Amino acid sequence: MARLRWQSKHVEVWHGDAREVAAQQEPGSFSLAILDGPYAMQKAAWDRMKVRDLPDWYAPHLDDVGRLCGPSATLYLWNTAEGWATLHPGIVARWWSFVGMIVWCKGRSGAMLTDAVWPEAGEYCAYYVRGEPAARAGECRTNQWRTSPAMFDRETMKSGRMSRPMPNSANPHRERLHPCQKPLAFAERMVRASTRPGERIWAPFGGTCREAVAVETMARKDPAEARYCVTAEIDEDGRGYLDAVCRQLDGHGIAPPDPRQPALF
Repeated sequence: MARLRWQSKHVEVWHGDAREVAAQQEPGSFSLAILDGPYAMQKAAWDRMKVRDLPDWYAPHLDDVGRLCGPSATLYLWNTAEGWATLHPGIVARWWSFVGMIVWCKGRSGAMLTDAVWPEAGEYCAYYVRGEPAARAGECRTNQWRTSPAMFDRETMKSGRMSRPMPNSANPHRERLHPCQKPLAFAERMVRASTRPGERIWAPFGGTCREAVAVETMARKDPAEARYCVTAEIDEDGRGYLDAVCRQLDGHGIAPPDPRQPALF
C-alpha cells in the first residue's frame, strides 16, 4: 500500500504504486503532468520490457492523467524517440494535442553504447496540451536543452559504490543512484513554463523526484512562486532513491545554483 514519505505545504512524496496515489487525488485538480516512466532500455528492473509493450504498460497511467488533469492542462512525456513514437497514438486518442518535441542534447559523452550507425546522444520529451494551458513562451527559448557536464555531475545523486573508469579516464567515479536522473533545471523550467503559482503538478514516476525538489526549492526561494507537486516512486530495485530525495527535501543536499551557469540554456 502506498504511504506518504515526505510532505510540506508544497510537496507530497509517496512510496508506492502511482495508481494507488492517483486514486486518492481529486479529478481535474492538476494543471501539469510530467511522465518519466519506463523507456524499455533494460536499465533497471522496472525498465525490462519491449518497446512494443510500452502502450499497454502506460495505458492505465495515461487514463489517470486524463482524469486528474483539468480541461486546460499540459502533459510532458520523457522517452526515447522510438518509445515516444510508440506511445504517441494512445496519447492523442485521449484528446491531447501534440505541440512539439524537446531534445536533451547530451553531446558525445551521453551517447548510448550501441551498434547503431548514429549512436543516440539525447533524450526526448514530447509536449502536449488540451484546452488553453498556462504556457508562457518567455520561459521556452529553444527546444534543444543542454547542461554542462560539470553542473549535471554536481547535482546527480550518487551511491556509495564505485563504477568502472570512463573511457580515456584513469579515475573511477561513484555510481549514479538512479540510471535516469534528469537535470533539476529541466523540471523547474517545465513547472515555470506550464503552471501558474498555486497550481498542481502530477509526477507519477518519481525516481529522484526532480519535480518535487524543484517545486519545494522554488517555494523556499520565493513564496509567491509556490506550486504544489504530488509524486510517487515505487522504488522496486531497492536502491534508496526516496531516502536520498527526503534528505534533499529536508534541506540537506539541494545544490545551490552555479552562478556561472545561465538559468536557461
